[in-house]
Order: sequence, then structure tokens, then C-alpha cells
Amino acid sequence: MATTHLPPRSGLDASRPVAPTAPKRIRPITWWAALGFGFLAFAAYLIVAWLVAGEPHRVGTGETPLPTWMKICLSVQQYGLFAGMLALILFKAVLPLRRTGSVPLDGLIVISFSLMWWSDPLYNYFSPGFNYNTYFINAGSWIGHTPGWMSPNAEEIPQPLLWLPGVYTCAFFLMVLIVTTLMRKTRERYPSMSAIGLCAVAFIPMMVVGTMWEAAFMVMGSHQYGASISWLTLNHGNYYGFPVYQGITASLLYTSWGALRFFRDDQGRSFAEAGIDRLSVSKRVKGAMRFFAVSGAITAIFFVFYHLPNALISQRGDAWPQDVQERSYFINGYCGAGTDVACPNPDLPIPRGESSLRVGPDGKLVVPDGTTIPVAPAVKTQ
Repeated sequence: MATTHLPPRSGLDASRPVAPTAPKRIRPITWWAALGFGFLAFAAYLIVAWLVAGEPHRVGTGETPLPTWMKICLSVQQYGLFAGMLALILFKAVLPLRRTGSVPLDGLIVISFSLMWWSDPLYNYFSPGFNYNTYFINAGSWIGHTPGWMSPNAEEIPQPLLWLPGVYTCAFFLMVLIVTTLMRKTRERYPSMSAIGLCAVAFIPMMVVGTMWEAAFMVMGSHQYGASISWLTLNHGNYYGFPVYQGITASLLYTSWGALRFFRDDQGRSFAEAGIDRLSVSKRVKGAMRFFAVSGAITAIFFVFYHLPNALISQRGDAWPQDVQERSYFINGYCGAGTDVACPNPDLPIPRGESSLRVGPDGKLVVPDGTTIPVAPAVKTQ
């Protein structure tokens, strides 16, 4: 085959600069999707490790009888919220998928909430800060397999299998709807208001609304924040004492999630989905990446604005109230009576894992099997 030789560039053409290659544009969706996949893969690891260790078991209510009214309230909560979650997934994700071939942003948000609850006990990463009512259907918790976990008896956290995914999906999605409604109404009245201004407008109302619904659930006995700071806690000393800062961090979540839903591009996509049009992949792969990206953004917001600050704040909390420690359905197997570790108190050291020395409920030092009390070496004199 004859080879065609192009003549060399000369004259004016030779002096004309060669156009530089356009740099690759960043596709945010790939980073958010990778993060979302990583979170869910880590959740799968925790659950598998928990199953392999043979730790799943129901944490019972113990010796303290629950009032009949509390049993009714908790049953309505867990079954009602779980049914609500299934309905939201059906109407926001499944049916739209069948009609249009893709899941809209609301459906992705709902599914993300329904899966994100695996991480809820990370609040107790350093020391026991709260606990659920053991009356809920539970099988203990897998959260103790998190690398670096410090709190003792993590497998005795009664992580609710129906209530928790239900409340995450129904309550959180309702909060997101309220935030976006506030932002839309404000934008209609003040068209030039910035995104930061709209978030600020929504923050205080969401702190009030979030506090109201969670405090109401606590009165009904759903969970308790034992390691709260007394002077920053409403109804401190009671099992339903609610930390004010809990409402603040929760409002940060609601406002941020609402902003993700409200601020979209001209094609209705959130910041987590940005760049999807530049991906040379099939429609099915794009759909999966949209889910992982939205899930990654929502979960990252949860870790930054909720898990981290509350886990740190709980270490500065006061002693768990007597009203909590006297109710076995809030402490059974976790701390206090019937265990080898006292419930948190500022006057007691914080155990650093299952092999750590700790103070028992009777005030005596407990040395776990296989643990040796360290002896300090003599100081060098030369």
C-alpha cells in the first residue's frame, strides 16, 4: 500500500501554535459514587463480620416491666414507620422506575435514607452516649466491628431492625420536604437571596421541628441520650432528656439534605450527579452511579454534621441519669446493673475496648480475662 507523506508545515503555518489538548473536566459524580459505594461496602463488611462472629441475638428488656401505653406507642412507631418506608420506596422509586425507566432524585434520596441507618450507633464510638429501647425488634448490633471502636459491649446495643430504617426514611424525608418548601417560599419572596441565606432561613425552624418530633418519640420511650450535658439538656434527669445540641446537629443534616434536593441544575440534577452527561457508559450504569453518588453525598453529610460532633460531645457528658439506669429496657447488657461496666460518669475513666480495664457497676476495678495490668518501667538514671 502506498504511503502518503504530508508536506512539512512552513511559512506562516509553521509559526502557528498547535492548539493545546483540552484538559479533562472533573466529573463530580464519579467521586460521589465512589464514596457512596465505599460506605455501603463498609456496611456490608460490618454485617458479615458480625454474622461470622456469631453475635446476632435479641437483647431483651430485662427486669423492668414496660408500661402498656409505652408498648403500644413503640409498636405503632416501629410497624407504622416501616410500612411508611415501604410505601415511600414504592411510590418514589419503584413506580417511577417502571414508568420512565429511571429513578428520580426523590426516589434516590428515599432509598439512601432507607439504607443509611446501619451507621446510627456510631454516636457511641468513643463511649456510650445513647441507647435504644430493647423492646424494639432487634438482633444486637454489628457496629462494634468498626475499626478502632472503644465502647464496651457494642454487640448489646439493641439496634432496631424495623424502627430505625423506618424513622430514617419517613422522618428524614419529611424534614427534607419541609426544608425545600421553606426555601422555595423564601426564594419566591426574595428572588435574589443567596444559597447561604436560604439555608440560614431554614436552619432555625428545622431545629425546632426536629427537636419536637424526636423529643416526642423519646417521651414514648424510643431511645435515650444518657451521656448528655446537663445544662444543655431539656428535661435533664428524666429518661426523655433531650440535648439541645442534638437538635442543632440534626438541623444541620436536614438543611444540608434539603439543599441537595432544592439546588439543582437546569436538568433537575443535584450537585452529586454533576457530570453524568459526560460519562460514556450505558443507561443502566448511569442509573447505578446516580444512586451511589446521591447516597454518598447524603451519608457524608451525616458523618460530618452528626456522627463526628456528637461522638465527641458525648465524651463530655454528665453521668447517666438514675431514671435511665433504673430502667433495664434502656441499659440491659450494655452498661450498669448486670454488666461488668458502669454507665458513663465524668468521675470514671473511659474504657478503650473490650480488653481495657474498667470500673464495674459496684465501683470496683474490673480486669477482663487475658488483660495484664501494666507496670511502669523504672526511670533511667544515666
